[in-house]
Amino acid sequence: MRKTMKTVLASLALIPAVASAAYRVGSPFPGDVTATTYYSSGSFHGAVDISSRNACGYWGVETGVVGSMSWNVTIRTTGVVCYGNGSGNQNEVKHTFANGYTLRQWHFLKEPTSYDRTCDRCQIGDEGGTGNVTGPHTHMQYDKSGTNSTSWYSGTTKGEFLDRGETVGYVG
Repeated sequence: MRKTMKTVLASLALIPAVASAAYRVGSPFPGDVTATTYYSSGSFHGAVDISSRNACGYWGVETGVVGSMSWNVTIRTTGVVCYGNGSGNQNEVKHTFANGYTLRQWHFLKEPTSYDRTCDRCQIGDEGGTGNVTGPHTHMQYDKSGTNSTSWYSGTTKGEFLDRGETVGYVG
């Protein structure tokens, strides 16, 4: 009986491993993490901001999730904006997961690559500062029903340099 019980318990331990899928999120370009859960002022941010050392117009902001995903692109600003043009004017790319959460990336500059599609880490624009910002960067946010999740990037810290594709966190 003991041998059978151990076998049953051992087989049950394998079940949770397949219960949920997590997707790795990579940095959209090489850059420094400039904000995470809180801004320098202490106010809540609830997202990861990454800024390249090349600044506004840096080529090739990529979608973050590693794996083929359907992305919806919303262009609110067509010009080159590097230091903000008002709240609600940010360009956005987003993917909504089966669990109801959405990964969003904001502030990129519109380029010919800025359109809806299914892809794996595709370019969606160049680094910019559209929307309510003080400088060029990419804002990566994971939210559901207006609430930002901060657990997805728990290993990422402000001031850290991330190379293109280096892990920011896990979603899904």
